[in-house]
Amino acid sequence: MNNLILNKKTKLSFLFLTAFFASLGIANETMANNNDVGFFENGKLQEMIQKPFFLYYANKDESIPFYAGDYISWEYFFVEDSKHFSEAENPFLCSIENKSASFCELTKTFEKKTNIKKITRVFIEEEKTKKYLQSLSEKINSAPKNGRLEVNEQGELFFSEDGKEGYSLDVDGSYEEILNVLKNKKNDYYILLATNKTEPELSKNNLNKLGIKEKIGTGESNFRGSTVNRIHNVKVAATKFHGLLIKPDEEFSFIENLGEVDDTTGYKKELVIKQNTTVPEFGGGVCQVSTTAFRVALNTGLKITERHNHAYPVSYYNPPGSDATVYIPSPDLKFINDTGHHILIQTKVEGTKLFFDFYGTSDGRQVEIDGPKITEKTPEGKIRTVLYQKIKDKEGKEIREDVFKSFYDNHDNYPNPNDVLREKPKDWSSKQWEEYYAKYGSVIEQLKNKNP
Repeated sequence: MNNLILNKKTKLSFLFLTAFFASLGIANETMANNNDVGFFENGKLQEMIQKPFFLYYANKDESIPFYAGDYISWEYFFVEDSKHFSEAENPFLCSIENKSASFCELTKTFEKKTNIKKITRVFIEEEKTKKYLQSLSEKINSAPKNGRLEVNEQGELFFSEDGKEGYSLDVDGSYEEILNVLKNKKNDYYILLATNKTEPELSKNNLNKLGIKEKIGTGESNFRGSTVNRIHNVKVAATKFHGLLIKPDEEFSFIENLGEVDDTTGYKKELVIKQNTTVPEFGGGVCQVSTTAFRVALNTGLKITERHNHAYPVSYYNPPGSDATVYIPSPDLKFINDTGHHILIQTKVEGTKLFFDFYGTSDGRQVEIDGPKITEKTPEGKIRTVLYQKIKDKEGKEIREDVFKSFYDNHDNYPNPNDVLREKPKDWSSKQWEEYYAKYGSVIEQLKNKNP
């Protein structure tokens, strides 16, 4: 840091004390603007350069180091101070005055030459500092987050997790805060940034306005026989939806609320259906959760706007025709909350069963589910099913009827690549290999291209 001072281009001017203060009124434009931090003795300047300040907005535990030395410039001045004695401060005082050096030697006494104190006028670079603050706004700016709601055994709402305030960094205001701290030369190295704070939408005072009074629908599925990794993934994914609120008339997207699915979000590798194969991938088992979400929306009588069945029947989702597959970014599961009130999602795992419960206000609608029924089953192992959802109002008048058709291929057409043969076994006939290749040829070629 010392090199920063020694190598910086400086403007040296000799000023007697009275002349120095008189000069303040005719300072150049740069010195007169609000970038001017003030005058510093060398020790204080060194301290400001070497020690970082700490910027914070919510609490000091999450402060951000700020090195003022990277955002300031300065000029040196010499003033007469009868209380200050130093030959080392400027041993060549007269020689720096160029043409007037001889006059200086003749007119200035030894005391005048040694009673000279070097001070520094500091300026903060506004554009550079604001550019840095703008970069911080990408980290600081955040939307408010509602707390997680739950329903206790008495049917009462409570926050199991507190909400979080949202913040928006005020760049100009934060710049002024930094400028003021530097000007005041305080020993407190923490600087509170200027922010605009937004409170969460929900609080204890407005929970009654949500209209969450009773359970209005339930969905369940059974994952009996799942591997350890699959069970783990089911539980991780289910927690993403526990406590979520669906606003009136909002279209709920399973994918949007699920978020990222990888090792950083707590998932493990398990089998998924992908590109005509069944392969291990992070999040295998998430469809257990989307299937259960589909069933509760179906039973509640909500309008399903997007739903896709799996490529082949999976025992965890029996009966066939009542499942919903998802995969980021598509396919997705979507439905609309048309109840006129908020819906609160509660999830739980009991044994090998996953439950989704919807809480809200019943409008008296009646839901009739017919199916799923198998309408076709081919010798090749392919299946077609149909499921009907009929909605009536509280007077029994039909509002709508939706039909969900599903087509399932044979499970054998989606092999695990690890189980697929790449070459004809020696004890196989040509006919056996031809039949095998006709079935798995595309997978075999993919494997060969990946690992020649």
